Amino acid sequence: MMEKLSFNDLRIFNTSGELQVNTYVFDLHGITYVVDPGKGIGKYMDKSVKYDVIITHGHYDHIAGVRELNVDRLYISPEDSAFLKESRLNLSRFFDDIVSMDISWYNIDEYFHTILAPGHTPGSRIVVFDGVLFTGDTVFSNSIGRSDLSVIPGQQRVMSKTIKNLSKIFKQFPKEWYICSGHGDIVTLEKLFRINPFFK
Repeated sequence: MMEKLSFNDLRIFNTSGELQVNTYVFDLHGITYVVDPGKGIGKYMDKSVKYDVIITHGHYDHIAGVRELNVDRLYISPEDSAFLKESRLNLSRFFDDIVSMDISWYNIDEYFHTILAPGHTPGSRIVVFDGVLFTGDTVFSNSIGRSDLSVIPGQQRVMSKTIKNLSKIFKQFPKEWYICSGHGDIVTLEKLFRINPFFK
């Protein structure tokens, strides 16, 4: 059963500088969760509090802020777990800020309702709550994520298949649910199907 989460319960921070990542923070059952902590998130957070971190995918701009948090548990897909340590995969070497963290992690699929969404990265996930979908860099309000950044070949075909699959899955959810993407505007599913050319 999906956990209920109201959009109004989210705190949204713009992180990772010019990369402008949407980092989401919310409280549930006494735990404070941080979704995709970009660089700079630490200035908004209480250093005395332990946070559970949810990673939709392992690219630099979505994981760089992990180092600034007092992390209790970190959740990421098995496929993207290596991104936490390898700058070649997480692309941090292109930003003069090498991210290589020796941190324990938990399989996101075992603790949350997720949808496999490979293409932007092999282990990209949509994390689903009752009312909110965290889509990372797979789905934006009016576009989809790039599939040409991967060191693994053939990801464009994988992404195309993922979007077709998500088009069917998203139609099963209430139209008033929110798409909380990793960058840009936040929209309802109703608006997504109206303005995103990949979902029309």
